Amino acid sequence: MNDLIVRRATPDDIAALATLIDGFAKGHPAERHVRSLDGLRHAFFGNQPVAHALLAEKNGTVVGFGAWRTAYDFFWSMYGGDGLGLYVVPSHRGLGVVACLVAAICGEIREHGGHFLQTSYDADLSRLYERVGVGRSERACHISALAFDRLAAMAGRSAREIVRALPDKTLNYVSEDTSSQKAD
Repeated sequence: MNDLIVRRATPDDIAALATLIDGFAKGHPAERHVRSLDGLRHAFFGNQPVAHALLAEKNGTVVGFGAWRTAYDFFWSMYGGDGLGLYVVPSHRGLGVVACLVAAICGEIREHGGHFLQTSYDADLSRLYERVGVGRSERACHISALAFDRLAAMAGRSAREIVRALPDKTLNYVSEDTSSQKAD
């Protein structure tokens, strides 16, 4: 794919990046969530960016993205990167775009002084990651929305109090508390 280039995203790419993220979100609970261009711009290009984005282009058309953030492994005492997302538009899958993105992400992590990439993946990417990476049996999870708010409100409480008041996992899909029973 000599007409494919992978490059760092710039603030001028924010609309294309948002479109790719919308494609990436298909089938995810956040599929219909409205993502703010200003929020994405701040996250990737603000004063203190929380993530790095790379874009794959073929013949001048953006066909995929990869995102990562700095990670630190305290067991091995070294920096690396957490893979946050990897997406290629359906018409360009199976053409090596993912491999180019992953290699570019590793290169960028190395430029930032890192020594590893850790990420979770699904069946679509398993062939690539399992060919070059060391897999482990752990699963990825998230805590968000009202479940996150309730846990955050319990910070500083005893383990017993927290365990007794653990929010139900369905609250990960509820954005505000409409019940009268709050964790505080």
